[in-house]
Amino acid sequence: MTTEPEMGGAAGSGMIGREIGQSLFEIRRQFNALVEPHRSDLWRYCLYLAGSAWDAEDLVQETLLKAFARLSTLFQPVAVKPYLFRIASNAWIDAKRRATGVDEVLDDDFAAEEPPVEADPIATRAAIERMVTVLPPRQRVVCLLADVFDLSMTEIARILGVTPGAAKAMLSRARVALKGREALSAGPANLARIDPAPNDALVLSYLDAFNRRDLDALIALLQPEAVSDILGVFVEYRRETIKSGSLGAWARDTKEQWARAGTLEGRPVFFVFVRQPTGEEALGWLVELGFVGGEIGAIRDYFYCADFVRFAAAALGVAALPNEPF
Repeated sequence: MTTEPEMGGAAGSGMIGREIGQSLFEIRRQFNALVEPHRSDLWRYCLYLAGSAWDAEDLVQETLLKAFARLSTLFQPVAVKPYLFRIASNAWIDAKRRATGVDEVLDDDFAAEEPPVEADPIATRAAIERMVTVLPPRQRVVCLLADVFDLSMTEIARILGVTPGAAKAMLSRARVALKGREALSAGPANLARIDPAPNDALVLSYLDAFNRRDLDALIALLQPEAVSDILGVFVEYRRETIKSGSLGAWARDTKEQWARAGTLEGRPVFFVFVRQPTGEEALGWLVELGFVGGEIGAIRDYFYCADFVRFAAAALGVAALPNEPF
């Protein structure tokens, strides 16, 4: 899980060379160190927006990838947190627009028609759970940024690319929509669970190979063209690359670890546990597998997704000991 990607190919061969790949990898390390102080806020913001831990992690990964890719276009200093929030907001709003085919009407008139609705911070935070079904996308963004993350109206207007008047109008509309509504419960009782007796043969084979730390048995379950995505770090293509890369590093790791099958928000997942210094168990990371024709065709490894792991651990009611981003 801790290995770096293999990037072969010679210059002029039509393939990406290892030298370029390694240079970008080091730059990515610097980028991650820069965004790390804001990463948990970004994840929490994406969770509020998306309403699902899986979708929140996808939105975080999309945001970080876009933010990193756009570095070469920045010709002036930018504040990291608003920069990340702007990318996340626009990515989510665009996704909602594509899904519904409907865009919000922006105007400055509403703020002039009625006085701004003052928010009770406690009531507003409690009502956040209602946002997934109550507020349109931009209103949800503005309310979150103003009443949960305490950004100024000027910062919010810049993030959304609108005038301060339009931002104030959206915030007033959002507060009107939320006013008087009761908060939803924290979430369904079975948000996450361990399956004590899985009966799927492939799931059982994976658990057996993983818990015995049997690299060959695990590799034998993969399709030849399998893809392994260590989220936020690198992607490996083909079984042999995975064997010499991430799973090879996993097999050599002497740290005690074991997997259990279960579900998170209704999706099948493998919870990987590790031992805390106190001797108690803690959730270390999660693995999601894609099964094709009786074999594993895809691996999504949440090894470095610390906030996602903490969310899953809280849902399970266990301690978390995640791997921090590299």
